[in-house]
Amino acid sequence: MNGRMISWFKKNDLAALLLISIFMNGFETGGYQAVLLSIGQTYQLDERGQGILAAVELFATMIAPIIFGTIADKVGKRIMLILSTLARVISGTVMFLAFNSIVFAVGIALLGCATSIIQYVAIAEMDDAYPVTRHHRMGFIAATYALGAVVAPLIVGATIHGVFGWRAFFLVDCVISAIMAFLLWKCSFAVREDVLDYGMQEELEDATRPVNGETSKIYYFGVALLCIIMFVYVGVENGVGFFLNGFMYSTMDSEKGYLALSLFWFSMIPARILCGIFAKYREALLCLASIGATAFLLVLSMVKSENVTFLVVFILGFFCGAVYPNVLTYAADFAGGRTATVIAAITVATGVGGTLVSGVFGFLENMLGYSASFVVLMAFMAIDIVISIWVVKIGRRVVQ
Repeated sequence: MNGRMISWFKKNDLAALLLISIFMNGFETGGYQAVLLSIGQTYQLDERGQGILAAVELFATMIAPIIFGTIADKVGKRIMLILSTLARVISGTVMFLAFNSIVFAVGIALLGCATSIIQYVAIAEMDDAYPVTRHHRMGFIAATYALGAVVAPLIVGATIHGVFGWRAFFLVDCVISAIMAFLLWKCSFAVREDVLDYGMQEELEDATRPVNGETSKIYYFGVALLCIIMFVYVGVENGVGFFLNGFMYSTMDSEKGYLALSLFWFSMIPARILCGIFAKYREALLCLASIGATAFLLVLSMVKSENVTFLVVFILGFFCGAVYPNVLTYAADFAGGRTATVIAAITVATGVGGTLVSGVFGFLENMLGYSASFVVLMAFMAIDIVISIWVVKIGRRVVQ
């Protein structure tokens, strides 16, 4: 029994660290969304100012993969993960000590760069280190991200009225990131799974061989469609996440927006786990996720009751949660061995979508109000229905 446990640990120690890294990215997202209203009050920012501050981080998540996207495939994913995790420590320190919104913006921009690099490199490393079970692991990666986003608002709710206020959240992030940097430094990044037969061996060698110029086997059109899906989805997700607090406070005089935000992220966990378990049905799951998210965004725009909001947000999160893991399974198929490069491209798209929508939502709210702004998000999300059907069709050709 001990031998089995040791063998299991040796196989999954790297996966555990990668999942914790993803968890911390979700932790940062959910926590920042939960404290944005308090940060705005500290620095005397209105909804437009809060939208811009939210967009600063998301803009950084877009820029970092553009600059560093292909480097991880060249210099190694291990060093990139360690350096990016150390950058989180620095950014957390800056934000904890920030005395005005400009200094805070510098810190959150650095954090955005760090988290985006961690995100695509950790996912790419999971693909490379676990070639046999990689599709099933994508669901758990996405679920772990959502779990982090669930935990963070609860911590914010417990500490927001304490000595450090919203700054306590960034202090916690800073301490955990320092520990993670050390553990990543000590861990081996060797491939953890053996291929099952010679055919799979050939496939793995082909998929992990360095690719340059004309020998690249990336399916660029498929990757572009996945980028569009994530551009739209993350834009919608951040529009809901960053402004759900304000929506409930303004529309129904509720201060429990942080609980609704936790429910939004919590419901993504079972959805993403189920997507990992039923990965063979990813075609239907990807399309249904986009359809359901679109429908319940419309419902959210009409809600006026606190309790009903909790229910609607839970269902909305369930559908939203299924988008990400199914996109990741297709990303592995379209990557042609250059996993970090493809995941980086998708991360850029998420940064662009999140930046634009978060920045624009604040202005939309001032002009149209929260309810009408959610209707606009619904129309935006409908784009993913069409693109998802397209991905399913071309995906069948690529994997044959």
